[in-house]
Amino acid sequence: MLDKEYGKVPIEDIEKEFNCNDKEPIKYGYGVRHAQALLYFICLALGYISRGHLGVTIVGMTMVDHAHKPIAVTEAAHIFANSTIIDTVTTTEGSIVNKITVNDLKENITLPVNKTDANHWNVYRTYDWPKSIQEMVLGSFFLGYSIMMFPIGIVCQRWGGKIPLQIAMFVNGVVSFFTPWLVTWGGWKVLCILRTMQGLSQAGLYPGILTLLTNWVPVSERGSLCSYVYTASGFGTVIAFQAAGILAFSRFGWPSTYWATGVACFIGFILITIFGAATPKDHKSISEAEKNYIMGATSKGVETKSKVPWKSVAKSIPVWATIVAHMGNAVCFVFFFMQVPTYVFAILKLNIRNSGLLSSLPYFASFFSSIAFGHLSDCLTNRKIMSIKNARRFFNTIACVVPSICLMLVAYTRDTLLAVICFVLFVMCHTAMHTGWMINYMDLSPNFSGALMACGNTVTNVVVLALPVIVANIVTDVTNQHQWRITMFLMAGLTLTANIIFIIFMSAEVQPWNDSNGNTTDNKSEYEAIEPELKQNKVIF
Repeated sequence: MLDKEYGKVPIEDIEKEFNCNDKEPIKYGYGVRHAQALLYFICLALGYISRGHLGVTIVGMTMVDHAHKPIAVTEAAHIFANSTIIDTVTTTEGSIVNKITVNDLKENITLPVNKTDANHWNVYRTYDWPKSIQEMVLGSFFLGYSIMMFPIGIVCQRWGGKIPLQIAMFVNGVVSFFTPWLVTWGGWKVLCILRTMQGLSQAGLYPGILTLLTNWVPVSERGSLCSYVYTASGFGTVIAFQAAGILAFSRFGWPSTYWATGVACFIGFILITIFGAATPKDHKSISEAEKNYIMGATSKGVETKSKVPWKSVAKSIPVWATIVAHMGNAVCFVFFFMQVPTYVFAILKLNIRNSGLLSSLPYFASFFSSIAFGHLSDCLTNRKIMSIKNARRFFNTIACVVPSICLMLVAYTRDTLLAVICFVLFVMCHTAMHTGWMINYMDLSPNFSGALMACGNTVTNVVVLALPVIVANIVTDVTNQHQWRITMFLMAGLTLTANIIFIIFMSAEVQPWNDSNGNTTDNKSEYEAIEPELKQNKVIF
């Protein structure tokens, strides 16, 4: 009788169901970590708006036609043909002249004006800056960005990721808001200094956000939540281009772009200061259930105050493989962003910069592709369809191979439609890097992910600084498609080589030097290390 009763208990079925359920990590649902991710999204988007709008705003600042001498005539005067509004033009040397009515302009009549306080501080003016000065102004941001990249990684490591975001938002808010007045005082030299200050402050955006994500995002949600946050780069770029075009050429003039950006960044500073927290432990209103879920799923938390073991990092082959992938992927994108528009204009006779739809379409599409790649990565790893290591390899390969193919296709085509398709595919597939080399910094060392990102950015920026020199020595004639073809194949080859190195030498295992106390997770991936804990937290019915 007893044997019969015991035989009716479906022990094997229960074990099978238990083991089946254990294949996927537990889920918590929406919580404070999603609100934190939204804050990081806002900060990153505002950072890209403040860094990217000048590419359009400077057109409004320097709309000077040198065909008419001795006065510089702006396109705005031709647009408002019947206007009698007085506009000022500041030359490179800083002297100011007034532009009167259109009839006066046609007669080339110029009236020198004394530098009174009223017109000296008038921000509604255009500047006679040659192309060389404009390029210097545009590039000054990246000078500051490169200088501060490594030091800010130390800041992230010592004091967490929130402070760098606060610095970036506050500095960009103040600098952007007062730029129109300061430029009237010091001209392009002051603008270069201001842009360098913005670059210095924004160097902490990516290391800071990566440090925060490592603290807040469970391993099982790492691909999707990180991808949501990183879509802010494309979103901010689109907003920067479109908003700057609208504001700079509206009746409020180009200074309104700086003012709007400054106010937005200051709002971002207030939001991250009040609602942001460096770790779940620092958040005042998070539930204990969500805190335990996050802390357990991030291998007992992250030691952001630990001293970076630089010798071990320098000897780590997987770290260098990730940095190489970082460099190869980033250089290819920077080349696309900075040089391909010139190629399209000179070879395809399509001015993509002046087309709002074409310039924004790739970034608009990348918003959805980044989210899709993130969810797909989590789906593949959580269901154990693919290991974390192979998932990183797979998505990094997409981010490198497809853009390389697109570059090579563009080098051989003169068809506008095919070129635009290649541009869209390039940027869309490039976003797969968010679940490739970029997230691999978190895999290798949750405790030092921000410092590793700063190292990768430093190496990448050094290579990027040499990119214009390389292109200038190969492409001596922008109308020569053969010269462009050599350059594009060089960029594609660099990216593909970097990806091969990443595939061979990368790792998704937490490195032994990650634990400052000398204890390791036995070189298991974070998911494997926390898997026993997840099983204990499972609710069995």
